[in-house]
Amino acid sequence: MKAKIVNVKAAKVMGMVYKGKNLNGEIPAMWTIFNRRYVELKNADLQVFYGLCYGYESNGDFSYMAGLAVDPIADIPNGMEVVELPAGKYAAFTFKDHISKMGEFWDAIYKIYLPENNLKPLQGMTFELYDERFPINGECDIYIPVE
Repeated sequence: MKAKIVNVKAAKVMGMVYKGKNLNGEIPAMWTIFNRRYVELKNADLQVFYGLCYGYESNGDFSYMAGLAVDPIADIPNGMEVVELPAGKYAAFTFKDHISKMGEFWDAIYKIYLPENNLKPLQGMTFELYDERFPINGECDIYIPVE
């Protein structure tokens, strides 16, 4: 596992939000719905889809958005929201496995890679970036904010 350290520009992301612990596969179910509805977004970049993770709470709940970058923001469809993807320094990892293994990959980032490479993760938004590679071979990138 390797990471690139990159500077990410801020973006407005519009999409559907789930809040909870994802104990019953709510996030994949939400993606299924969003994949039918993203055509409702005006001024969206249809080349890159985002999975934003933020709003972590002490009880284990967090917020997750399936969305697209929009510029400028126009009408917000019913059941959707806008979230700011913050600019900053991120460690970017490429995931190249079956989507069912994504949780294990996230765990390995935090438990193995970051400590072994003296990278300190920052509290804040992490995200998955899905581009043209994902439908072909399931490949996507995971971004973790770091000091």
